[in-house]
Amino acid sequence: MGVSFSANKIVSSVTDYVSGVKRKRENTEDEEIQKIIDIALHTPKRKKLESTTKYIYQALFEEGKNSDVTVCALDEEFYLHKIYLSQSPYFASMFGGSWNESTKNYINIDVVNPLITVESLRVVFGSLYDNEIILNPLSIVPIIATATMFQLETLIEKCTEVMLETINPKTSLDYYNAACQYGVIKLQEVCFKWFLVNLMTYYFTHPLTNLKTIPIDLMEKLISHPDLFVMQTEYSIYVMLKYWMYLRMNDECPVQEISSKTINTYFSSRKGELPFLLSNEGKKFAPAFRGLRLHNLLSQKQDIELIFQDNIIPQFWINPIVMQQWKDVLRVDQNEDKGPNNIENEFFLHNSLRCGRVLKVKERHVWRWTGFHFGMDLIMFTDGVTLSIKRNNRSEYGQLLSLQSTRYVVIRVTVAKLNEQGQIEYSKETEILNIALTKGEEYELLKLDESLEYPIIISANIQYTSPDVVSSEGKQLSITQVVP
Repeated sequence: MGVSFSANKIVSSVTDYVSGVKRKRENTEDEEIQKIIDIALHTPKRKKLESTTKYIYQALFEEGKNSDVTVCALDEEFYLHKIYLSQSPYFASMFGGSWNESTKNYINIDVVNPLITVESLRVVFGSLYDNEIILNPLSIVPIIATATMFQLETLIEKCTEVMLETINPKTSLDYYNAACQYGVIKLQEVCFKWFLVNLMTYYFTHPLTNLKTIPIDLMEKLISHPDLFVMQTEYSIYVMLKYWMYLRMNDECPVQEISSKTINTYFSSRKGELPFLLSNEGKKFAPAFRGLRLHNLLSQKQDIELIFQDNIIPQFWINPIVMQQWKDVLRVDQNEDKGPNNIENEFFLHNSLRCGRVLKVKERHVWRWTGFHFGMDLIMFTDGVTLSIKRNNRSEYGQLLSLQSTRYVVIRVTVAKLNEQGQIEYSKETEILNIALTKGEEYELLKLDESLEYPIIISANIQYTSPDVVSSEGKQLSITQVVP
């Protein structure tokens, strides 16, 4: 006998089974959803009430409602509130101490800094009422001056952030001066580095009138610095200084009347007179010229003739250098010096040849920096992937080249890419390298990033000879330290 089931029972059983599974799944999903809801409900959310902030700024600051103190500065009255002003240590001390102003509701502030303006006061006071502030780079120096006066460190930091992002030819000098005046060390360092890179790549390649804006004390620091990006060689620095000095002295001279010929004639026409740097008019520029590395400047006959023709540098600066150069030549010629080896970094940085070049396109480049280099013909070359040097030993130059089988050279090279504001967006630097080169030998200095876009700047420091001057304590001295 078989067991029979009706169709209705089968359908009913299947329906009950499916319904049970479905209810179980739905219950599980409901529980998970409930957990998520509970978590969401018990998690506080931080939201800014824009309307509240706007109300506080509009009603209390802009309209001065319920003001309990009037601040007068630069003949402008600001209707403010002590509770907001007390965010500033300047006002907190005033209101909380035994000053006369602590009980007064009208306060006069004597503003002595000429950089501070009514508009900068308005921006700074307004920042105490609103946590969002708009900083315009063109007017940010007065704001940081005002923030410094009222000791608002957070606002100073925000100004610094904007300034670091917007250093360029139009802002760099104002930013640098402000950083020095208000002790913003990071900004000062970044601005100074910007000048090291752009002094010759921008100021000396654009309208010369821009060059005259560099003050004497800043120029002095830049010229003497080992990290100055020099275009071509030390003689280029001398030419730039000559133009800069002329422009500083002839500030009102029409731009159309300024030319290389005018500048050269101005100095060379002073024959028979004192060297210009010893004159009353020129002595203030002497510290900048002392930053020149004269031993690297006097490396070509034509350059020497032009320097004497200009009659700018005193001869007693030059004579000790010439004697030392001649002694170095004899040491190399008599095989007493095969080049520097294990010299102190300090000596290298303050004595080495500074030179540089702009590479405009990514292709093979081969070049040398001209001048007398004690029998070393050092060639630089790049294929867009690597940067290398080679000790050239071509037979046609044999009578001019050192016969020593191995010569030493110390070198440091920096590759930099600048953005539209003249800021470094890419930089790669070698260590200070002590290299031994045989005749015709090549040496790879560094690899360039494949994605590097051109133009790029190559800046190099190179030392060809060993130090010959030693102090009584046995310490190596650079040539610049023994020049009167």
